[in-house]
This record gives sequence, C-alpha cells and structure tokens, in this order.
Amino acid sequence: MRSFSLREPTLASPMQSVRALSLHRILFRFAFAGVNVYAWIFVFQYFFLIEPDVAHGLVRTALLYALSQTVTCLVTPFAAGLLLSGARRTLIVATVVAASSFIVLGAAFEGFWGGAYIPAALVVFSCGLGLYRALYWIPYEIEVEATGGGRRTRFAEFCIALAPLVGGVFVTAMPFGPISLLFAGAILILIAAIPIFYLRDIQERFAWGYRETFGQLVEPANRGIVVGAVLEGISGAGLLLFWPLAIFTITGWSYETLGLILSLTFVIAILGRPLVRRGLRKVNAPNSMPMNVVLAFTPWVFRMLVGTPLGVIGVDSYFYTTTPRRIGLDPLTFEQAADAGSYVDEYTALKEMALTLGRIFICAIGSICALLFSLPVAFIVIFLFAAVASTAAVLAPR
Repeated sequence: MRSFSLREPTLASPMQSVRALSLHRILFRFAFAGVNVYAWIFVFQYFFLIEPDVAHGLVRTALLYALSQTVTCLVTPFAAGLLLSGARRTLIVATVVAASSFIVLGAAFEGFWGGAYIPAALVVFSCGLGLYRALYWIPYEIEVEATGGGRRTRFAEFCIALAPLVGGVFVTAMPFGPISLLFAGAILILIAAIPIFYLRDIQERFAWGYRETFGQLVEPANRGIVVGAVLEGISGAGLLLFWPLAIFTITGWSYETLGLILSLTFVIAILGRPLVRRGLRKVNAPNSMPMNVVLAFTPWVFRMLVGTPLGVIGVDSYFYTTTPRRIGLDPLTFEQAADAGSYVDEYTALKEMALTLGRIFICAIGSICALLFSLPVAFIVIFLFAAVASTAAVLAPR
C-alpha cells in the first residue's frame, strides 16, 4: 500500500524533512553503534557473574535476546496499524522507548533498585528494545528522497564506524564506564529524536488485522518471503549478537580491543568494498551462483576457526567487502530490519516477524548446545547454522 503525506501548513518542506531525517539517522545510528553491542555484552557479563559458568551466561543472554524478538514479533502487526495515525509520532515513541531501555539497563547496573531487581530490569530492557524495533518504521517516501539524494555521506559513515571504538574507550576511561556509556548513549538517542519533529508526517495504511497478519505468516503463498526472512534472521543474529560475544572472548574480555576491531573492520569495509566489488564485477562474480555460494558460506567457516584479534579483522574484512549488500542489515549499528526499516507495504511487517522467528530459532539452538556441551561448541554450531542459512538464502529463488 502506498503512503500519503499529511500536508499541514505548519510542517516542514520536503527538503527540510529530508535533512531532518538524515540528521536523525546519523545521530541515532552513531548512538546505537556505540552502545547497542556493549549493552548485550554487559548483560552477558552480568549473567556470567551470577551463573555457574560462562556457558550458562550465554544461555541467559540468548534467552533474553529471544524475549526481545518475541516482543517484536507480537507487537509488529499492532505497530504497523498505528502508522495510519502518522509515522512521525510512531518514530518519536520508538526513539524514546529505545533510549528508555538503555536508561533502565544503566540504572539497574548502577544499583538504583537494588541487586534483587536487576533480573526484572533486564527483562524490561529486553522488552523495551523489542518494542522499539516493532515501532521504529522510517517514513518510506522521505527515506527514498534521502537515500536517492546521496545524503548519507561517506564522512557520516566513517563517523558511525568509529563509534564502537569510542564506546570501548569510553567504558575503559570513564568512572563507572558501562553505566556512563549506557546513559550517554540514551541521551544521544533522545537528542536524535529532536529532528523527527521537523519531518513531514506520512500516513501508512496497513490492510491486515492482527490475527490475519499471523495467518499470512503461514499462508502457502507467502512461504518464499517468510522462509527467506527466517534464513536472514538466523544469519543476522549470528552476526549481530553471537559474533560480537565471540570476539569479546577472543580479545580476553577487553572493551577497547573489541571496539578497535569492530571500528577498524568497518573502516576497511567502507574503503575496500567499492574496489573489491568492482573487481568481482569484472569477473562477473555477482551473476555466478557458485561464487555467491562460496562468498556466503566461507566467512562463517573462517569464524569457526579464527582465534586471534588479527584473524577476526581479516575474516570480517573479507565478509563485509565481498558479501552482496543485504537490504535491512546495518552491521555498523548491529541492527537488522525488513526493507531497511522502511515500511513499504504489509509484507514489510510480515518479513519483520519472520526475521524474529529466525533469531529466536538460532537462540534456542545456541542455548541447547551451550547447556549440553560448552561455549566454544555452541559458537561453532551457531556459526554453522548461520553459514547454512546464508547459503540457502543465496540459493533461494527470488
């Protein structure tokens, strides 16, 4: 269904809306790039401290992440229906909810409610991020204008790529580093909400009811869309949740080293991707199914084998410079959303829900393996499933 604008005389012009959205996305993505991955690492460390071993810490972290995905899946049909009253309002609420989630997590670790209430606060944090993901829909028409005009400059991408390093240094250098980072990230996210007030409001029609949306999820006619999104969700969770946790253990639980690795990898990807992709096009690699399968499968195999920070940089540089660009996957902010987070039609919501099912599935697999075997075995199995899912997504008919 196509969107339509609310032409109110008090609203900004289309060009002002494009600028406002670009500013919002830069601030929001920088904040998320600097705080999101560390938030889940803090959760992982907390569970490691209260559980018998690190494997149980991974299980609790994976289950909390799965809870977040469950909330997203259940709320998405309702959230899509709210777009009829205007995407601007929903975007503001989503941004505030995201900031509030990090504030709750920071307050819990600071001991605001006492140690006995930390588990409850973690549940609130997880549900809050799930609610944010369900509500955060970028106005489609404005996003098309913004991306089509080249507003997302390379300079902005470089700044966002450096955010993990800034976050790692911040945690190490500041008193009460983890808490300070969570609060600082939340403040920046709230600041990012200010430009949203200057967006031209857009209404979106969502034709399906709540129950009908879940019915469409199992409709045979939608099987291709749903299965493809589930596969992307499996590999997405492997990349955005479990892989950073694995890197963190490889670095000896060092925030600074983790941030340096992530930022350096992203910078290499930004600089090297155009050159590598140009070389691949010269040999017609994008149209070669065997080559696409190799490029989808091998990075995950290397992740199973790597054991040093330098190896991590090499593997991720290879992955980000050679893998075909995934619509909706934003590794800089450790985020994944259907149709790049822009509401296009009802099938956007359907794909968003299917993505969560894939993430929940891989969290369950990882938890079972961690309980039955060990942390390294769990990571290997997770990356193996991600490799198979990535390969299957490449082979699936489009």
